[in-house]
Amino acid sequence: MRNLFYVLNILIGMFLVSGCDHFLDEAPRGNAIAETVEDYDKMFNASTIMNMSIADSYYAYWKNDELIFTEDCYSTVVQMTSYPTSIKAAIEYQYHIYREDENSLEWEKCYNQIYIFNAIINGIMQAQGDETEKGYLLAEARVSRAYMHFLLAQWFAMPYNETTAETEWAIPIVKEANTQTKKYDRATVKELYSWIISEMEEACPLLKKREEHRMRCYQATGYALLGKVYFQMGKYEKALEPLRTAYELLQGDPNVYLTDHKVKQASYGYKEMGMFDIMSYIPFVYNDNETLYCKYNPTMRNYYLPYYDMAPTDYLKPEIYQLFDEEDLRRNLISTKNAMGEPLPYPYSGALGAYMNLGCALPEVYLMLAECEARAGSESESRRVLEEFRSYRLLSGFEVIPQSVQTKNDLIRFCVDEQTQEFVGTGYRYYNVRRLWNDPLFQDWKPITHTVGSQVYILEETQLKTAYPETVLIWNEEWRES
Repeated sequence: MRNLFYVLNILIGMFLVSGCDHFLDEAPRGNAIAETVEDYDKMFNASTIMNMSIADSYYAYWKNDELIFTEDCYSTVVQMTSYPTSIKAAIEYQYHIYREDENSLEWEKCYNQIYIFNAIINGIMQAQGDETEKGYLLAEARVSRAYMHFLLAQWFAMPYNETTAETEWAIPIVKEANTQTKKYDRATVKELYSWIISEMEEACPLLKKREEHRMRCYQATGYALLGKVYFQMGKYEKALEPLRTAYELLQGDPNVYLTDHKVKQASYGYKEMGMFDIMSYIPFVYNDNETLYCKYNPTMRNYYLPYYDMAPTDYLKPEIYQLFDEEDLRRNLISTKNAMGEPLPYPYSGALGAYMNLGCALPEVYLMLAECEARAGSESESRRVLEEFRSYRLLSGFEVIPQSVQTKNDLIRFCVDEQTQEFVGTGYRYYNVRRLWNDPLFQDWKPITHTVGSQVYILEETQLKTAYPETVLIWNEEWRES
């Protein structure tokens, strides 16, 4: 079905995952049939489920306002990327980003996974095997499917806003694994989020208690993802319960735990590390003990450019770099010099975006929870969670919240700054810009800008989403906007 995704790739992927000769032999038109619980379980283990492979066409990264560009950056973008005109459009905050002939990998990868999850949901309860295991797999597929719809909403729908949610168009809710369906109706933002929340609320309690693989969804994962949905909607009180649940379930987890940078950086002398040291220091997402839910995007950001005396495609704004205290060990992963030891014009955090996770990581759970506790008035608990987290990131004795953080609003802003610092260079801040666009506490962020040499580009509210690609619209003419 070309209007949503490439079916052939999906079916081939599902066939390879199943490992069963009979998997597609007698499938009815438009369907692929698994027969046993084991067949369905294997479908979760496809590399396409873990590996998003959006790479440099992950345009949310290029919209990130942490970035600053020198005049020669565009020429480097042209040389080093597959989609130079689209990346330029994202940098310039244009509404229409995709070339007319460009397929949206963001759109395709999500709907590819949704197809697989639908195949599981539609068939698992009729499979041969243990009934309890069927229930676990059904719940896992429902949460996973809902999260993929949520990801699509971050790119192709406006941020959730109670006053406009009933009239703003989002994306189609797809609940069938049927390649013969020709047309899908878009849901409104309200319909989409209501469905996502309903799916997750119902399925999370039914998830398996523990799952060892990072791309599989168990209870802690499900509640973290539900909390993340509420968090991005700005429903902080609603986010508290699932985030508290996820936090508690993850205490003592042998597979998902925070990295202590004091220990890990000891051999580097607690100073700025060389770029190649940084690259070996940062684990792959699927091997990272901090990864809770793996949606791996191997961008291979241009980490090597400053070390071959070439211009990086982007730098870090000095005001973002200045958020880091000298005792903050995360600052040591940002380069200020090139290979010859000469100062770069601006700090460079490109290596930190080489391996992005579009799923969920343990630091997100801590920092979302801390902000929600602060917003709910539980300031002492917010401080406790923050200081516990910071004890893994700063030198001993410096994890305490600064004296300058006095009021509730100060604490909320400190939580958001901590999110910026933790996920610097990965594009995470763009989602905070979306979430906080109308938040009275953060209006001083505006205007949101990119600077390219002397040219300044300003992000407008309508550009908080990306226009549907032409390669989608040609199959859905009624979706065109006037």
